[in-house]
Amino acid sequence: MKIALIGNNYFGELLAKQLNEFDTKNSYIFYDTNAKNIDKIKFLLSILFIDTVYSISASVNDGGALNLALKFRKKIVQHFIGSDVLTAIEDFEHKRINKDLVANSHYLCEVDWIESELSTIDINADVASIAIYDKEVQHQLPDTFTVLTYMAKGKEKFYGMDDFITLATAFSDVSFKIAGIDSYEKELPQNIELLGWVDMDKEFQNAVCFIRNAQHDGLAFSILEALGYGKRVLYNYKFPYVNYFENSDDIIEYIADAKKEFEAGKLEINYQAINFIKKEYSKNHVLGNLVKILTENGDK
Repeated sequence: MKIALIGNNYFGELLAKQLNEFDTKNSYIFYDTNAKNIDKIKFLLSILFIDTVYSISASVNDGGALNLALKFRKKIVQHFIGSDVLTAIEDFEHKRINKDLVANSHYLCEVDWIESELSTIDINADVASIAIYDKEVQHQLPDTFTVLTYMAKGKEKFYGMDDFITLATAFSDVSFKIAGIDSYEKELPQNIELLGWVDMDKEFQNAVCFIRNAQHDGLAFSILEALGYGKRVLYNYKFPYVNYFENSDDIIEYIADAKKEFEAGKLEINYQAINFIKKEYSKNHVLGNLVKILTENGDK
């Protein structure tokens, strides 16, 4: 079978490479129909020979490549991976829906809370990951109690900067680090360090706790990494082996407990989390599941 991948160019190129290496019986080709005219032409010329069109980033609205797949009655698989969920909800609210596309798409999403969000707009999606965690790392705790998070430049409030400042103020003797940004528009507590773009493996190794506090999230790969290191993970979504929080008071309580355990020498590497990540997000598990979905015959 010939499977055409479209949509997000980072994941599209990466998955095409991984799937071709994993599954030698079928062919996986990424077409960057969003940004490259030459790929649009290649996709058009290849459509008769394509069996499945797999869009990494999903839509309920019109799209050139997806419309072509519909016209030629190709199997369509669409994978929600992030903000495309919010776009789909907005399209639904404004009645910008291609009913034929929705009816003929097999929708996927990465986690159960996205599945629940999509159900509110009558989209039935199966949970399937595209994230693969296959790192072999040393599992150890650092000498000092350090808290790590990630934020994107210009979206600091979206990633919970206000709560992070509150947390750093409450624990003035703790080192707080933010990866992804090297400056901020307002003055920060002295115990917050802005790392910019750094070696995240090193930072995960040197952290005791990792916090993910985005206003809206798919399955962040940083959560898998932090769990893969066996760290104490705080997350505002319910996921296996994380400490779920709803507000800054919850975060303060979790950090206080973790700090107390750490200083007493009782905080341990979370080997249950490590084993869970190694099993559920292994290359064999993730790619094997995708191959089955993309190559199976019949209706969605």
